[in-house]
Amino acid sequence: MGGTPAVRVIKHPGAPLTLSDLQTLKAYVDQGKEPWKSAYNQLANDGKAHLTYGMAGPFAKVSRAPDANLWPWRKDMVAIWNLSRMWYFTQDDRYAKKAREILIAWASTQTEFSGRESMLDLGDYALQVVGGADILRSTWPGWTEADTAIVKKYFKDVLMPASNPYGESSFGAANKGALALTALGLLAIYNDDIEALDKVVYQARTLAHIGLRNSNDIGMLGDYLRDQGHSYGQLKSLTMLAEALWSQGIDIYSDLDNRLLAAGEYFARVNELVPTVALPFGTTDAYYTSDRTGHGWNGANGGSVALTQIYGAYVLRKGLQAPFIAQRRLWMPVDGDSFMFLKDSDTTKATPPPALPIPSTTSITSGFSNADIGGAAPAGGATYADGKWIVQGAGNDIFWRTQDAFHFTYKAITGNGAIIAKVESVQNTSPAAVAGVMIRTSLEQGAPRAWMAIASRGNAEQNMQKLAVYGGSNYGTKALGIASATPSYWVKLERVGNIITGYLSPDGTNWAATDVGRIDAPVPDTIYVGLVVSSVANNTLNSSTFSNVQITGGDGGAPSVIPAAPAMLLASPGDGAVPLRWQASFGATSYTVKRAAFSGGPTTTVASGVTGSSYTDKSVINGTTYYYTVTATNAAGTSDNSPADSATPEHPMVNVATGGAANDSANNPTNARSAFDQNSGTEWFHTGVSGWLQYDLGHTERVQRYTVISANDRDPRDPKDWQFQGSTDGSTWTTLDTQSNQVFATRLKLKTYTIANPASYRYYRLNITANNGDSTFTDLAEFGLFASKP
Repeated sequence: MGGTPAVRVIKHPGAPLTLSDLQTLKAYVDQGKEPWKSAYNQLANDGKAHLTYGMAGPFAKVSRAPDANLWPWRKDMVAIWNLSRMWYFTQDDRYAKKAREILIAWASTQTEFSGRESMLDLGDYALQVVGGADILRSTWPGWTEADTAIVKKYFKDVLMPASNPYGESSFGAANKGALALTALGLLAIYNDDIEALDKVVYQARTLAHIGLRNSNDIGMLGDYLRDQGHSYGQLKSLTMLAEALWSQGIDIYSDLDNRLLAAGEYFARVNELVPTVALPFGTTDAYYTSDRTGHGWNGANGGSVALTQIYGAYVLRKGLQAPFIAQRRLWMPVDGDSFMFLKDSDTTKATPPPALPIPSTTSITSGFSNADIGGAAPAGGATYADGKWIVQGAGNDIFWRTQDAFHFTYKAITGNGAIIAKVESVQNTSPAAVAGVMIRTSLEQGAPRAWMAIASRGNAEQNMQKLAVYGGSNYGTKALGIASATPSYWVKLERVGNIITGYLSPDGTNWAATDVGRIDAPVPDTIYVGLVVSSVANNTLNSSTFSNVQITGGDGGAPSVIPAAPAMLLASPGDGAVPLRWQASFGATSYTVKRAAFSGGPTTTVASGVTGSSYTDKSVINGTTYYYTVTATNAAGTSDNSPADSATPEHPMVNVATGGAANDSANNPTNARSAFDQNSGTEWFHTGVSGWLQYDLGHTERVQRYTVISANDRDPRDPKDWQFQGSTDGSTWTTLDTQSNQVFATRLKLKTYTIANPASYRYYRLNITANNGDSTFTDLAEFGLFASKP
C-alpha cells in the first residue's frame, strides 16, 4: 500500500507509571481521597523522602555476593524514587533537585556492579531507580537532555550488564531470572532501546524456567513450592514487567490464558488458607513433589504491590474476576509503594504480541533412525506397536560429565523442535540404567547435547554437556526425585532458537523446566532428536518402554488413547459467577464441566466442548454452594472425573464508612479517622484499655456486617470484648452485636461479624470494654461497616 511504516516510540513516563497514572494519583492525594492519602502520608514520613536525607554514596564499585557498598546503593536508589515522587506530588523543586543530585552522582561515579547475585538487586530495585529517573525526566522542567544522556550511559554500561552477567538467556531459576528480566525491561524502556525491550518480551514469553511459561495451567509458578517469600518474588517481578510493557502498549497479561491472573489467584488462595492440593512442580534449582511451604504468608504487606497490579490489569481493564485477590484486598495494607498502582478504574488498552514460536509435536509410529554411540554394544534397536516404543540399548553411561555411550533412536529436525515421551518402564540392567529423550547437535561421540531420563533406581536424571548452562555443567547435571513410586514419568526436550530446555511432568501437561542450556556458535540448523537408552552395563542390552511419544514433524499415526482425568480443578467464589481452572489432560481435545448441588451428589453438565483449561460458570445464584468436576475427551473417549472443588459465589457488600466523620472516646477525630481510611497500614491508637470508636455516615444505612482488622502491633492491644451499636442521633445507642474473648491470631487479621437483626442507623460505634491484656493502650487497624448494594 506504500507509505512510511510507523516508527515505534517508547512512552515516557512509562516504566511502569504513565503520566495519566501520576496525574490521577496526584489528584486523589490532593483531594484527600482514601486510601491514597494515608499511603502518601507513609511515603512523606519516610526519611528517604525528606530533603534532609544524607546521600549514602556514591561508590565506583558495588557488589552483591560478596557484598560491597550494597546498602548505600540500595538506600540511595530508594531515595531517588521517594524524592522524585515527592517532587511530583508537592511540585516543590527542592525534592527534584535532591533526587537529581543523588542519581547523577551515582551515574557519574559507579563503573561496576558485580557479584554472583547482582541481578537480584537490580530486579528488586528496578522500580526505584528507573521509576524515579523516569519521573524526573518526564515531569520536572529542571531536567536536561544532558542529564538523560548521563543516566542512559549509566544504565547501559553498568546496570544492564549486571542484570545479565552470565550471557544471553543464561538466567538463574524462577524468581532470579524474573528479577533480571524486570531490570532489563525497565532499563530498556528508559534508554529508548526498542531492540533490547523486544528481546526481553521474547525471553519473558519463551524462557520456560523464568518467564510466563514457568507455570502450569492452575497458576503455579516455578517457586510456588519453594517458599511463599520467593513465590511472591517471582510473581511480583513478572507482574512489574507486564505492567511496564502494558504502559508501552504491549499486553503479555493475556498470554497463556491470562496466566498472571491464575498465578495471582493461586498465590492469594493458598495464603488465604483455602485448602489447596498442589501439583508437582519446580525450577532449574529444584523439583518439588509436594508442597512444603507455609501457607498464610503475610509478608510484603500480603503481596500488595503485585496483587494490586494484577487486580488492576484483569478486573479493571479486562472485566474479569479475581475472587481470592479481592478477598485478600479486604485486609491488605496500602503502603507507600503499592498505592502508586492502586486504581478505581482503568480503560487503557494494549495489544498482545504475536504468537510464540513454540514447536508443536505429534505422535510418531515410524521414520526413526538408529545409532549406537560411544562404543555401545551390542547394537540396539527400536520397535513400535500399539502406541508404544520399545528401545533396546547398551552403553557404559551418559550421566556423569563426558560419558556418552548409549543407543539413540532419532529423527533429524531442522529449526525449532521438541520431543515428548512417557517412560513406562526401565529394565534394571543397573540401578543407574536410564531411558529418556535426547537432543544433540551431531551423532559424533561427545557432541553438544542435552537429555532428560528416568533411571531404573526410580529418579529423574538430566545432563547438558558442551552447552552454556547457568551455574556450569555440574548445575545442569542432576538427579531429581519424582512423584512416582515406580521408574515411570514424563520427559520432554525442546529447542527454541539456540536454547534447549528439559522438562519433567507427572502427566504430560504439567511441565516443569528443570534444565536449560544455550548452544553457542556455531548453532546448527539441524539437530538430532529422539529416544535414548543406556544399560550402564556395556555388552548387555537394556529394553525400556516408552508411550505417548510425540515429536515435531511426527506422522500422527498413533491411536488415540482415552485421556487421564484433569489432575487438579480449582473453583473460585466470584460475584454471580464461578471461575474455574484445571490442569489440562494430555491428548484431550475438549472438556466437560459438571456441577452438583452437594459433595458427591449427582451432576449436571454446565458446559461441554470447552477447548481450553478454564471456564467461568455464570449460571449460578449468589449464596449457593456448587461442587464441580471436569472430564477430558478425545476421539477415544472420556476420562474419569477430575478431583472436585467447590465455591460459593457472593455479591460483595460495600464498606459504607466513607465520606462521613469519625470520632472516638478521647474526642480525637484525627486518630479515629485512621480506622476508616480503608488502609490497614494505619491504625487507631488509643490510650486506655477501653473506649469507643464511632462513625457518622451523614445518612442512614442498614449495616449487615462489620469487620475489625487487628493492628500491626502487640497482640495484647487488640480489642477483646465489645458491643457493636447503632444510633439515629448519636446519643441513644442500640446494641446490635456483643462479642467477648475475641483473639486475633495474626497481625492484620480480618474478622467479620454478621448482625442478626440489622436496621438503618446514621451512627455506628464499637464500644470496647476490654483489650487482650495491655495495661496502657488499645488499637486496631480498620473498622468496616458493610451494607448490601446493587
